[in-house]
Amino acid sequence: MIDAGHGGGHSAGRNILLRFAAIYGASAILGMGTYYGYRFYCESNNNGFLKGTTVDGEDVSGMSVKAARELILDKYADSEIAITENENEDLKGNLAYFGYEIDQDKLQKDLQTAFETEKSDRMAVLRSIFDRFECEIEAAPQENTAVFEEVVTADHLEVARYPSQDAALYYDPEADAVAISEEIQGNEISDKDLQNFVRDCIKQTLEEEESLHAAYEFPWDLCEKPGVYRDDEELVTKRDAINTYAGAGITYTFGKETQEYDLLDIYDKFLEIMDGKAQISDDKIETFVQDLASRYDTRYLERTFNSTLAGEITIKASRNDYGYTVLQEDEAAQIREDIESRKHVTREPVYLETNSWGNPYYLAREGTDDLAGTYIEVDLTAQHVWYYKDGEVYTECDCVSGDVTDDHGTQTGCFPLAYKESPSVLTGGTGDSAYEEKVNYWMPFFEGQGLHDATWRYYFGGNIYRGNGSHGCVNLPLWAAQEIYEAVDTGTAIIIFYE
Repeated sequence: MIDAGHGGGHSAGRNILLRFAAIYGASAILGMGTYYGYRFYCESNNNGFLKGTTVDGEDVSGMSVKAARELILDKYADSEIAITENENEDLKGNLAYFGYEIDQDKLQKDLQTAFETEKSDRMAVLRSIFDRFECEIEAAPQENTAVFEEVVTADHLEVARYPSQDAALYYDPEADAVAISEEIQGNEISDKDLQNFVRDCIKQTLEEEESLHAAYEFPWDLCEKPGVYRDDEELVTKRDAINTYAGAGITYTFGKETQEYDLLDIYDKFLEIMDGKAQISDDKIETFVQDLASRYDTRYLERTFNSTLAGEITIKASRNDYGYTVLQEDEAAQIREDIESRKHVTREPVYLETNSWGNPYYLAREGTDDLAGTYIEVDLTAQHVWYYKDGEVYTECDCVSGDVTDDHGTQTGCFPLAYKESPSVLTGGTGDSAYEEKVNYWMPFFEGQGLHDATWRYYFGGNIYRGNGSHGCVNLPLWAAQEIYEAVDTGTAIIIFYE
């Protein structure tokens, strides 16, 4: 049993030695494998970054410094940031367009330093072999503020800018009433707000790193909002109040020219709202009528006139007896009546039409032009008469005016043709100066003075009026007096002047 025991003890010791030898052999083999694996890995990756190296999220494992650098530069050059507005491109460009630049010298230096550090760090190599190595290199571009703020402005947006608009009252002709328009959200944005928004978009794009292609919707919330919406209580109240006069309107006629005032204009010019109800304002009407008169009154105001031979001449206000005068009290009363009728009326303003003898003060007007191309021009210096009708010379002739040497000069000024008479007997003067003369065509314009034929004269024009002139009338050849008489209307302006 001892021998057995001895023999058994010897056998066990040998087995332990064998196990130690086996473990040592395996360790040696593993160590040799790791060493040669390390050497193989280093030699095979001598010109490239270690596995697990990233630059701004891009895997550059195995790449040279140059290749990694070009990859990053190409990545940012190929970037695209777009701002869209209702599916339309508003602003688009790569990062460089927006002024985001990479410091290429710094990038080159950082890559080279990282590369050299990796190659000298055995633990980094070992960790890379077992996919446990991480090396992140940052090369994010930085903003060039001057470039960015020059490019990112509202003026550079492709979609046209338009302001926000408040809901407002408008006249609806189909309903013949006042309605409320929809408010409009505009797209006007300040440069500062736009720049802050684009900066945030670029920052978000850079942080995500998965793709440098991104589109962002225009920031409507940064635009100015309308101040009044269509359900505004005050606006609704005003609409309802005005519509109690629905149907009212006035169209003024000034010859072919017109001035229309619809229901909304009626409110603006003639109504006021008190306690939610619309009422006619006498003060507003008075102000309106005064303005109407200031624009369209022409009688007893200084008149400029473009004469045929003498150019522009001026008639003093006191001698301008032709034209229009708005009767302001009567016009105000007529406006009130028109509004209360709740009908749209078309009419002229209420003018002073005739004098106490029933003679007219005017003929016709076209807007503020109260001659409208039709008038008789008497140039006392040239001793010549023109009758213009609708802008064209209808007839013209020489004349003989009042005798200035005998204090009977023809009155200058602008006068309406009072009436016409054919034939007529002219009388005047007293004693030895009394006269009675039959004429065929009589056209008076001022206190017994008028145009008429003078069959007793054989010559007209020149200086005849000096010493052999009339008592103040404008003498015409028979043929000319007839032509004018038959074509002219009472009320036609007769403009008489010296150069």
